[in-house]
Order: sequence, then structure tokens, then C-alpha cells
Amino acid sequence: MRLENKKAIVTGAGGGIGRAICVDFVKQGAAVLCLDINEETVNETVKELNELGGKAVAMTADVAEEASAEAAVKLAVDSFGGLNVLVSNAITDIPYVPLTEIDADDWRRLMDVNFNSSFLFCKHAIPEMEKDGGGSIILVASQLGRVARPGRPWYCGAKGGLINMARAIALDHAKQGIRCNALSPGPVETNRYVSNFDSVEHARENNFTLFERLGRPDEISPGAVFLASDESSFMTGSDLLIDGGFTAV
Repeated sequence: MRLENKKAIVTGAGGGIGRAICVDFVKQGAAVLCLDINEETVNETVKELNELGGKAVAMTADVAEEASAEAAVKLAVDSFGGLNVLVSNAITDIPYVPLTEIDADDWRRLMDVNFNSSFLFCKHAIPEMEKDGGGSIILVASQLGRVARPGRPWYCGAKGGLINMARAIALDHAKQGIRCNALSPGPVETNRYVSNFDSVEHARENNFTLFERLGRPDEISPGAVFLASDESSFMTGSDLLIDGGFTAV
């Protein structure tokens, strides 16, 4: 039970990597507030966690709104008696296009969900983490925060920003016992990733990993367990890269 007595918020918990993180968290003893904009999928996640015997609460909200961050932190504290883990994982997406073909309103929405939401949730979580004796913040970034692919200018910008913001948060809050790290998955077979291609087969062909396949969500979630646990107590301001060798070439 590597996460016994841990109280966590996981955004983007309705499926894919977020759901896998929630599953591994409760298996390791954490209580989890699962937040997603999709009520149906987040309830499915919580149902699965409850069937595993875990303690979990569902919340449906838009992470781009500051009120959502405030309410999520309050609900976690009220439900679990505190907060010491935050996983900022929510994402929205658009098809692969160059910067010149992205509508300005779409760009703002992409940044609000994929980057600014981490600011909002950290802003409201950190004071409660300090009251709880410290904690671990995990910003889910990407291998594309380090390298680039065609048609992903917003994604590369947001994920690169998360990696460096994790470093800055680590510097500012170490004395409060709060660690902050990025977790960077490579290409993973999720509904979101597959939706960018015309078929599952096409998505799988576009993996660019040394293993010549897409990753699985349950190959990423153990990294989040490690970063949330006391096993990573000497690790902050880092980026844990789990990308199947994508960035090795």
C-alpha cells in the first residue's frame, strides 16, 4: 500500500491515462477525487474504483474555471480530511494542423484546459497541502514538451510550459514540503489519441517509438504512483519521461 493515507485529486479522470492513474492510486491505498468534464465517464471511473474497494468521489466540472479548482479542493478536504496529492491531467484536443489554421478562440480554450488549469488547481491545492504537512504535485506533460511533431504547435507549447512550470513550482514551494514534478508519457493508445487518425490501425502505425507500438495507460500510471509516493521524496522539479524511446532518436 504505497499510497496509504494519501488524499488525491486527479483531473481528466474519465478515461485513458487519468482513469489508469485513479485505478492504481486506489489499489495502493489512496483516496481519490476523480474530476472530469464528462459526467458519464467520470462516474464509470468511480464505479470501477468502488468495485475495487477504494474510496473515491466523482466531480463533474470544467477545469478551465477557477471555481472548479476551488470546489474540487474543498470537496477533497471535506471528503478525505485533507489533500496531499494533485495530478493535473485534463486535456482537450483539436486535429493536427499548423498554427496558421488554428482559430484564436480554439487556441485560448486549448491553453485554458491544457495549461492554465494546472495553474488554477495548484494555486488552490498548495495551501491545503501545506496544512496537511506537504504533498506531491504531478503535472501530466508529454514527450512533445521536449521535441516537436508536425501539426502540434499548441500541444508542444502547452506541454513544454508544464515541464518548466513544474520546475518553478518546485523552487517556490520546497520549504512547505511540497514537491512538483512533470510526468511525460509518449504516444499512448487512448480514445483521444486514436481520434486524431482515421482508424485505430493508422493511429498504431503512427507511434514513432523504439518498440514500434503505442503505449498503454497502465504503462504510464505506475509513474504517477511513484511520484505521488514517498519513494520519490528526494525528487522535485524533474520530468519523468515514459515514452517508449520516442525521444531517444
